[in-house]
Amino acid sequence: MTSNVELSKVKTLLASVRDAPVNTSDATDDVLGPIYSYLMKITPSASDNTYHWFCSRAHQLTIDAATFLLRLFAYDSPRVNDWKRKFKACLSGCCHCIKGLGEARTSSRKTYFGAFSEDVLKTFYSSFDDWELSVVVEALVRSGIDLSPSRLASRTPQKVPQPVLYHMVSNMRVFRDPRILSLIRACPPISDWPLDPPPPGLFVLAMDESTDVRQWARAQIIRSTQVPMLEHQFVAGHELALQAVVSVLTPPREGKATVADSASPYPFSPDSPELWSGFSQILRHVPTEVLAKSSEGMDCKRIVTGHLHNVGRQFPDILRCLLFLVKRLGNNLWQGEGPEYPQVVFDAIKDNLYFSNMLQDVKSADEKPWFLSWFGEYLASVSDFATYGDILARIVDFLCEELQHERFREAHPAVMHSAVRIRKTQSEEASQRRMVVSSVFISVAFSRSYANPQWNVVRSAARDLIMASLARDADEIANSITKSCEFLAGRTNVFPVCTVKDQMWKKTYESLQTNDTDGIVAIIAIIAQFSHIDFLNREAYAPVLSKPDAQQAFDAINRCLTVSRSGFHEIVSKVANYNQTTFVQDVLRRPGVARDIMVLMLSPIEDIQGAGKTLVGQAFDVDVRIDCFRALLSNLPDSSFEGIFTFLERYIHYAPHVTEACSLSRSLVQCLADVIEVLCSTPEGLLHNNSFLRSKDKEGPAARVPQLWSLMTRSITVVFKRTPLWANYFEIPDMTVWMRDALIFGRDLLAQWRVLESAGVTATDESSSLVTGNSRKLSRTGKKMMNDLQPVLPELARWLRLSDEELLHQSFSLIQTVLECFRTTRIPPSEAALTKLNKHVEDSRKKAPGTLKTRLDASRVTQLEDALSAFDDDDNEVEVISFVPAQKAQPIKTHKPPPQKVQASVRKAGEFIPRKPAEHDQLKLKPEVMEGAFPKFQRLSTSMATSVIKPTTGRTVLPPASASESSSESESEAEVQGGLAALGKLQRSPKIKKPTERRQVKMLDIQNQAKNAALERVRRRDDARRKALRLKPNTTGLHRTLLSWNYDHAGPDPPTVGEKPRLLHVPDTFQDYQHYLRILEPLLLLECWSQIVQSKEEVQEVHDCRIMSKQFTDDFVDLDAIISDPVQKDWRLGDTDIVLLRRPDGEKSIMMKVQSFRTSPLGSQMSLRCFMHPTAGDIGLQINTVWSLKKVFSLSTLHREYGALMALPHYDLFQMILTPNISAVPPLDQREVQHTMSSYNVNEPQARAIIGSLKVDGFALIQGPPGTGKTSTICGLIEAFLQQRPRAVTSIHVGRTATSSEPVKKILLCAPSNAAIDEIASRLKDGYRGPQRKASSLKVVRVGADKAIDISVKDISLDYLMEQKINGENLQDISKNASSEINVLRGQMEDVKQAKQQKLEELAVVRDNTARTLALEEEIKRLNARRMMMTQQFDRLKDKQRSDYRTLDATRRRVRTEILHEADVICSTLSGAGHEALEQLDFEMVIIDEAAQSIELSSLIPLKFRCQRCIMACKYQYNQSLFVRLQKQRPDAVHLLSIQYRMHPDISRLPSRVFYQGRLLDGPDMDVKTKQPWHSHPKFGPYRFFNVTRGQEASASGHSLKNTTESQVALALYARLCKEFSKVDFDFRVGVVSMYRGQVLELQRAFEQRFGRDIKGKVHFHTVDGFQGQEKDIIILSCVRAGPGLQSVGFLSDTRRMNVAMTRARSSLFILGHAPTLERSDENWRKIIHDARERSLLMEADVSFFTTQATNESVRRPSSPLKPKTQPAAIAPPQPDDLVTPKSFAESSRRLPPSKPPQGMDRQSSTKGPPTDTVVSRDVGHKRRLSEGVNNEPSTSGPQEIRTLQHKRRLDEEVHGEPSISGPQGTRTLQPLPKRVKKEKGSIFIPKKNKTALHMCKITLYINMSYYNHAFTGGSSHRSGPNRGIHIITPALFFVGLEKVHIVCFPRLDSHAGFTTVSPSCLSATPEM
Repeated sequence: MTSNVELSKVKTLLASVRDAPVNTSDATDDVLGPIYSYLMKITPSASDNTYHWFCSRAHQLTIDAATFLLRLFAYDSPRVNDWKRKFKACLSGCCHCIKGLGEARTSSRKTYFGAFSEDVLKTFYSSFDDWELSVVVEALVRSGIDLSPSRLASRTPQKVPQPVLYHMVSNMRVFRDPRILSLIRACPPISDWPLDPPPPGLFVLAMDESTDVRQWARAQIIRSTQVPMLEHQFVAGHELALQAVVSVLTPPREGKATVADSASPYPFSPDSPELWSGFSQILRHVPTEVLAKSSEGMDCKRIVTGHLHNVGRQFPDILRCLLFLVKRLGNNLWQGEGPEYPQVVFDAIKDNLYFSNMLQDVKSADEKPWFLSWFGEYLASVSDFATYGDILARIVDFLCEELQHERFREAHPAVMHSAVRIRKTQSEEASQRRMVVSSVFISVAFSRSYANPQWNVVRSAARDLIMASLARDADEIANSITKSCEFLAGRTNVFPVCTVKDQMWKKTYESLQTNDTDGIVAIIAIIAQFSHIDFLNREAYAPVLSKPDAQQAFDAINRCLTVSRSGFHEIVSKVANYNQTTFVQDVLRRPGVARDIMVLMLSPIEDIQGAGKTLVGQAFDVDVRIDCFRALLSNLPDSSFEGIFTFLERYIHYAPHVTEACSLSRSLVQCLADVIEVLCSTPEGLLHNNSFLRSKDKEGPAARVPQLWSLMTRSITVVFKRTPLWANYFEIPDMTVWMRDALIFGRDLLAQWRVLESAGVTATDESSSLVTGNSRKLSRTGKKMMNDLQPVLPELARWLRLSDEELLHQSFSLIQTVLECFRTTRIPPSEAALTKLNKHVEDSRKKAPGTLKTRLDASRVTQLEDALSAFDDDDNEVEVISFVPAQKAQPIKTHKPPPQKVQASVRKAGEFIPRKPAEHDQLKLKPEVMEGAFPKFQRLSTSMATSVIKPTTGRTVLPPASASESSSESESEAEVQGGLAALGKLQRSPKIKKPTERRQVKMLDIQNQAKNAALERVRRRDDARRKALRLKPNTTGLHRTLLSWNYDHAGPDPPTVGEKPRLLHVPDTFQDYQHYLRILEPLLLLECWSQIVQSKEEVQEVHDCRIMSKQFTDDFVDLDAIISDPVQKDWRLGDTDIVLLRRPDGEKSIMMKVQSFRTSPLGSQMSLRCFMHPTAGDIGLQINTVWSLKKVFSLSTLHREYGALMALPHYDLFQMILTPNISAVPPLDQREVQHTMSSYNVNEPQARAIIGSLKVDGFALIQGPPGTGKTSTICGLIEAFLQQRPRAVTSIHVGRTATSSEPVKKILLCAPSNAAIDEIASRLKDGYRGPQRKASSLKVVRVGADKAIDISVKDISLDYLMEQKINGENLQDISKNASSEINVLRGQMEDVKQAKQQKLEELAVVRDNTARTLALEEEIKRLNARRMMMTQQFDRLKDKQRSDYRTLDATRRRVRTEILHEADVICSTLSGAGHEALEQLDFEMVIIDEAAQSIELSSLIPLKFRCQRCIMACKYQYNQSLFVRLQKQRPDAVHLLSIQYRMHPDISRLPSRVFYQGRLLDGPDMDVKTKQPWHSHPKFGPYRFFNVTRGQEASASGHSLKNTTESQVALALYARLCKEFSKVDFDFRVGVVSMYRGQVLELQRAFEQRFGRDIKGKVHFHTVDGFQGQEKDIIILSCVRAGPGLQSVGFLSDTRRMNVAMTRARSSLFILGHAPTLERSDENWRKIIHDARERSLLMEADVSFFTTQATNESVRRPSSPLKPKTQPAAIAPPQPDDLVTPKSFAESSRRLPPSKPPQGMDRQSSTKGPPTDTVVSRDVGHKRRLSEGVNNEPSTSGPQEIRTLQHKRRLDEEVHGEPSISGPQGTRTLQPLPKRVKKEKGSIFIPKKNKTALHMCKITLYINMSYYNHAFTGGSSHRSGPNRGIHIITPALFFVGLEKVHIVCFPRLDSHAGFTTVSPSCLSATPEM
């Protein structure tokens, strides 16, 4: 065992003698001894008991020691003998050690034996070889091998030990021994030899004369795996063997003997082919380094090349040897040879006859002859030679010309294939004849003559060659463009000239065959490679084109693009036109083809895009671009997505690096818009189809959607980033159009992100876990999509500095959309984006000159600031509770509530009363919060989400803050479930949970309030948030409640879940907002249900719709549905419509809100939203189910009212609305009053109203009865305001037009009805500034629906003004022309399609008629070509139309903005004030005309605008409107108008006496001013009441009433008037009105029958409600109500309506009515009729009255039906003394004792605190049902006009005990409630209503049996028989408080009489008498 020290010493010694070899004398014992000792201590291997000194089983140190000690052979000593003994054992036992010994002998010559000379070594190893021979022989003898000559001559194989056998063929000295050679030639078996390398002896045996020996040897050589062997493996034995075999092949030289001539120890074969066959095998194993040597005896190169002229059978092996040498040596093959030598070699082969024979023997078409492959290797070996071109030319000529001879016919494909392979390996520049060669190859690749099957392989190879060459051209173009951009940027001085193979492109397109699928596929792939590259823009390169050669290089690129694409569209069109659909489909289904086609369709080059569409159109029978996208995506989705991805990735890489990519970007935006529509549109979008998504396929479309989103967002980011730079090279109008399209596409993409997310989620494992109840959380896919959106925002923010208003608008809209996406997903935008956007806001506030500011106006800056505030956590640290300056407080002008966060008021479905808040949630706004000299701050939790903050004590709980009804479900749910505690659920989850600091209120000493940036930012953001909540309130609560109702619920009250809500009386003041909400919201919802109930009676169209898709949005369900059947042309749905879906079986139904509606060729498509209550079961809203759909009603007005209710806390006048406290009328200077009177020609009350209104802030009230000049006052008020307003600041810049930097101060003028606002707008338009016209110009704009606006003000309507301005720009004509062209083209395309179908059908039946078949095929091709041409034209027109529409839309928006900003006064209805067009405006003053006629919520709508003052004007008191509530608090603040200027005194006398106690005064000379010719006529005059005695009311459609007799009398009256006074033009001077819509229609019908349809344009027919605010010279009023015993006339008794109806006439008022009915039914009508009698103006009238000639008729007074006829004294029963008649009782009950109020009633102060909530009847809130009287008469004042009766009036009716409403459900008795007694006011302008006092007394009812059938308000039944009697049903109110009632019946003559006394309690049982 050798120690470590000894080992270390051996290693050191061996390293020393290896690096510094020693000879014998130097190898002392000190060197040899340790190494010898180490080696001799090596023991035999345990596995085989053999020594291993040279193989891998030995340690490397052992191998080195054994190699060094080989020198011991030269020694002779006992120790050397021991070494030899072990050495023999090693060589006899291991083949690998023998191989290792050979390698060691070679390698040690330069290491351990480097000190010896070559001669010494030669002598040494010669002796060593002899020793090895002895070792082998000894081993053979020891193994029993017979070496006798006789035994060896038998050639019988003997079993030789494998190590000995291997040793025999490894050492050439041993091998050439005759005994050994004979033993080996017997081919002994081989079992365990090393595979590599082959032993040297096998090389000799491979060329043995014996076939068996050759095969035995070659079999062993073939086993080698290392070919060629490594150089160190090529040992001395191999060298000797190679010399031996080379010598036998060496041709004889003159004067020298050959090996064949000398005696050779080896028996080589005499057959040359066998020799060369063996040599070719040996040559493969010779190392390359050995082959490269030209040493004597081993020059293999010369051996091979010298035999190429041989024509024998050995030539193939000689050629193989040459091929091997060329491959192995390359150009070293020719080393040392002359330049012509390679050509000599080529000629030797080319001219060899045997080679020609080999070519002729090629038979198989698929054969690839090896003997042709040498050409390529040969060319590669001479590539660096000067003669390369000549050699290449000769080879090409040989292959493509000589070998194309007929005698080589069978070899043609193989030869051409070889030529193609050669061409592939050569560079383009190396070929001098490349054009000729390319031409031949193109013919082979594409020509029809090479279309035989035997050419398939060659054609494929040639096609690959051509396509590779063309692809290099494409790369050349792309690289040239890149270089050009670098040159333009100055990064390089080289602008290379681009070159392509022009003829190759041209020849390729010419040679392609229409049925060559492979060729078409290949050329499509090439063109798709650079289809995104458009021609270079000369403007972009203008700065460098003057440089040398730049122009040439620039033109070369565009020329190359032209050359490479010319002919592509034509060949593709031929393929589509000349082949069947199935062929084209097969082409598209080839791998990669659909991907490339999609790339082509996204190209900006029209021809390339058209080529792609042509193929898709032919394959799937579609025409236009979007249909092509749909067909491709639906049929080949995977490849189509790959194509989109490929193109987008190219765009993302290409666009940022080129000078400009506008056309590419523009085309991409257009195409991607189509792709998004195809994928996401409803209901036919592919992503809504589960079979398309293939969710379980991880490579399916669903899994690809996130990548599509990512690439699209990255693409638009590039667009937004680079476009400002590209804009320098294009005209601004062109850039504006496509930049606008890009922004719109961005919004379209974001609009569909939920669809994309839903589709992407289906391919993940989280899809099922996202659904929680009816809502879905944000998925991981959604989060990634939002993160992909992050880079868009910073780039888009820069666009806010654009000067173009349309681009600014679209940019701002897109930013809003992006921010909303981030807000709803609770993913904050990047810090960079927020910083940029905040900087825009900050810059917009700066006043410093020269600051680069955004072009956004103040309104949009505020909106942006509000949107950004949702993501700013810093500002939540400190919240301003209040701020009051330390200086002396000034009077508060308008109330601004302190900054408050919002707590959503969300109710469960079915409930419309909010839950009672917990005690700690009932927060009130305390006055002391606003006190103090320093601002108070409140610290908020840092982890709190910005959108929801916990309310704290002292802060008002506000309504929902979200501006979107798609708000996150978590907010609403949390707030419903647990108040303050539940808000914790809304906190953001921090990554590291940190303890939050306790909330504190701290006093901060801020020295400079004005300049404190944080405080200012908080203030601005609070203002922005409040403005957003005012303008865009959350109406989700309304939708949630309404949509949870059961439509089929019967009854006047809405269906509720749980306890029914308590309807409360509307007080004069409110405690806080929650109190206000608790009172008014249920009433509004009740009104909503009333409209639903009314709609049930209306006939609506019903259509079948199919549900196409379904998805959850928070707690709503969104459905997409389609109506396939045609609908009426004017039938459509608006986004505020409510529809009903009912199952076909009628069992279940559900109401839904329309989200969107559009018509398409597929039908009417709509998006619907429903609310599924948790308790509601599944009603079957499944996809593809069919439901019947009908429209229920429109939410338009209710929307705005509910929105106003929700936004109220954010109003500037919020506190004043809750607790009215208006300013008193300020003292006025009499001189100022006189000046105003003279300036505007008004009287003193009007002047005082004008001046006083302008002097107060907040609310100002003006009250004026009809005709008192209220409209004139408003006109004067407007003029006064406009004269006082400051002029707008005008910016003047040199060289520019002066522009106003600020919009003009505006007035918003509103009225409840269209008629009222049209009247005052007309006056303003006509120049009235008071009662007279003025010449001053005033810009008045009327906003509203066109159909609702009167013709007199059409010319100032917003729509009209816009049309006029747009018409001046001729934009509408352009869009109309495009539409007409598209329609014509669509028709032509359909004609072509039908013609083609006819030709196809005809072709199918043609038999044996070739000429006809060809003719039909050509015709079909022609039709296809025409169709494709038209589709391209169609797409161009469609894009143009879309662009024109967008341009028109942008122009409309711009024009609308200009008109509104320039306007002085904007007029609208109260509901119309909610129009979104007005949201961008600020108003200095809001005027509400007819304020007392509007419900309070409607009055709130215009107050959402920030204004300094609101002026409310009305004619008379209307119960509990906002006007009245304000007036009650301070009656002395009302400006009163007492002089009327409208009516003739005979007319005004009536309302003055009936409604104003005779205090309404006439203006001067009103009788003269209103005098008319017909006043002198006995039948007419200024005022008449015509008693139409024969008329009787009847039911009309829509639950209304009509009176045909009265309509005929009205017709006769008008006809007689026109006839008598034919010279008078009555057009537009007559109004025919009625309380009932049914009567208005009846009157209109009668007039049209008599005078024709034109009469509608001359006479104004309308309801009284619709006539509000208007006036006519003549008013004909039809009262309708008439009937025996009828004593209830519904809302005919409405004081307001009576007042309106009787004050519309200027010159004449004609009332048509049934005097007895009216007289007994209502006190006011009794006064009116009594007044007419007194004035002798009551006349009996029928049709004949007006058709007969006028006579001096006396006025006939009709007898009162209430007065009983005189009965005989004998029959009259005695009357008790205390009997009271009903009339006297009614009169007495209305007279209030002056001394004290009625008993049992409590006085309440109207000024201190809000009253206690009073429970009232459930009929409260049914606005329409109650307001329409007995027949539910609807309001008819137009879509936006006011609903004239409201719950507050009905409350008052019930409290005052007015008659109950008798309707379809019978009579409802209403119980009276106590009413607070008010002081008698001195106002003569508030119509007084006599108060009813209830006394405990007896009453006798006198019943005349002649009228018993209709006694009182109920019906009576007359029973036959002896016990006949009557049932008396009276209002319960009549008997309240009575102890006994005497009922006396006055019988008819044939009946008996009597009376009885009953108690009121008995009356409920209706006793018989």
